[in-house]
Amino acid sequence: MGFEEMTSYDQAAWRQSLKVLHEAPRQTLVPKKLRERASSAASWVAGRASELPGAESAREIVERAFEGTLALTFQPALRSTRPGSIVKRYSKNNPDLETYEQIRALPLEERDAMLPPKFGYTLGSAGQGAVTALAVTGAEVASTVTAGTTAAVAIGAVAADSVASMAMMGRTVGVVASRYGYDVRLPDEELFAMGVLSLGVAGSLGAKTQALAALSRLTQQMMRKATWKKMNEHLLVQAIGKVYQMLGLRLTQKKLAQTVPLVGIGLNAALSASLTERTFRRAQAVYRLRTLSETYGIDPQEWMSGSPASSSAGDDSREEAVVDVMAVLDAERNPPTDP
Repeated sequence: MGFEEMTSYDQAAWRQSLKVLHEAPRQTLVPKKLRERASSAASWVAGRASELPGAESAREIVERAFEGTLALTFQPALRSTRPGSIVKRYSKNNPDLETYEQIRALPLEERDAMLPPKFGYTLGSAGQGAVTALAVTGAEVASTVTAGTTAAVAIGAVAADSVASMAMMGRTVGVVASRYGYDVRLPDEELFAMGVLSLGVAGSLGAKTQALAALSRLTQQMMRKATWKKMNEHLLVQAIGKVYQMLGLRLTQKKLAQTVPLVGIGLNAALSASLTERTFRRAQAVYRLRTLSETYGIDPQEWMSGSPASSSAGDDSREEAVVDVMAVLDAERNPPTDP
């Protein structure tokens, strides 16, 4: 079996999914002038952060609280889709369908039809971004506590915005995964969803390539099944915890450059909406490719077909951390030994 055995619909879906995953990052939702303002604001933060009242203590408090808050928001959001309701929706056209395994036996076209429109998730993210920006806009960050927004308020608002963004993206990935028949409540599927999230937030072409390559390797392992049977649940949970931490703090830094004062409510709303829309599109593309790979026995390494060469992709991802879920899992399975 392979690409030649696919239906015309599946072939078109395969090509479209690869196009989504290999296309250059889009900037259409944020006008050039606003992006320039965001860049200037980020530079301003880097230069003045240490001068702001309470900056260091606020950052330390926020970073410590963020890790715990992330597990209480993103994970429930990821798992918020109820298997019973998903199966019930499918059973309207398939009365005998009762499990996720049976959903994965359905044609891709039928599963595509069950995917909800992304507009609702994008609109929700825009509203969340606008509300959070109110805490850090409308007043300049001041050098004194009484003259304007303090660093503690600004950084706290950014952290809250990051947590909310992670929750929205968790919900987005969870919804997409469930519609294609994958239960993100299972440890191995949750780890895979972490890789999808890393791909979703990747802002450069090189970072996307790295994240997709990691997902490709992870999918190969999952398709073999025998390898996964040897992994115990405790190990996967440890790996998932590390990936949460890596994704969370990286997103906080990204959102800091987006929501600092002077950037504006409209800009943060657009950026939040863009982030969720991008995560939705890439998650759909990944789960479609995974579905077709499992259905037709295709090596997930084929996902990298048409990707940029590593020599050209690496330059634009040096400063963007990408979570390689396979690397994290391997590190947990084979911890370094003391000499």
